[in-house]
Amino acid sequence: MIEPISVVNITNVDLNLLLVLHAVLEEGSATRAAKRLHVTQSAVSNALGRLRPLLGDALVVRHARGLTPTPRALELRPRLAALVREASLVLELPPAFDANTSTREFSLACADYYGSVIVPALVRLLRRRAPHATLRVRTLDDLVSGHGLDQDVDVHVGMPPSVPSGCLSQVIFQDRFVCLSRPGQLGASRRFSLKAYLAASHVRVSLLGRMSDPVDRLLEGRGKRRQVGLIVPYFSVVPFVVHETGLLATLSRRLALPYAERRLVELSEPPFALPDYGVRMLWHRRTDSDPAASFFRSLVVEVFREATKPSRQSAST
Repeated sequence: MIEPISVVNITNVDLNLLLVLHAVLEEGSATRAAKRLHVTQSAVSNALGRLRPLLGDALVVRHARGLTPTPRALELRPRLAALVREASLVLELPPAFDANTSTREFSLACADYYGSVIVPALVRLLRRRAPHATLRVRTLDDLVSGHGLDQDVDVHVGMPPSVPSGCLSQVIFQDRFVCLSRPGQLGASRRFSLKAYLAASHVRVSLLGRMSDPVDRLLEGRGKRRQVGLIVPYFSVVPFVVHETGLLATLSRRLALPYAERRLVELSEPPFALPDYGVRMLWHRRTDSDPAASFFRSLVVEVFREATKPSRQSAST
């Protein structure tokens, strides 16, 4: 008599044994089951022998025309068939991503500057390529306070001090700093001396409560310091502040160009060398091979590169 084992730890069981039993019950013959599984008949017999003490049943008995399943085996047969079907589905390749029918919500986290530069163009492109999809723009505060790129956000665009663990990144465009002043404030020279720049009052953007920005850090490295009269949490308000107050700002050239073209501000080169910088797109490794996420990243790259091409009017600025 075969004694059943009351509790079985599945991690200690060779699940291929269940596949063998399924084939035997389907074929009604150890020989045909062996042929179906591309193994020897003795391998099938050995598998049945290992399963019997695990399931506490003889499972099949021989008769003149093959193997007869026991009542316990007949009870297991539909469960085994369902198990094999589910396992096959797990191993199937996922369906191809269809942008035309996708209703996915894509999310982009960025500072308001990048939103003003590319979100309208990204919405237009998404409507053409994936008309039923949705775009959600998240703030950097959302990125930091939530699960971030690990769960909540598809793409982060910006200048992070480092690439977070588990994330990948790509430089999607180069930018540089320019000075913003009220039109006519510089006079005919259209340039600041370093002395005048340091003596003037500046408006600075503080993201996530940071106490300095790249301009401050570069000046401090040279033993200099500018006078900051106003600190704001958003880039997009800076051109209006400059226009209304006469405060100076040192910001991204790409952000400043539309406001300079509208004569809201005047642009000039900083009176000291500031290196160009790369703006990065970051995403989590978990979505690196996801077709939908890859599609969205390609749209972000396309829109940013198109949006940051210099116009003829501003090419010399």
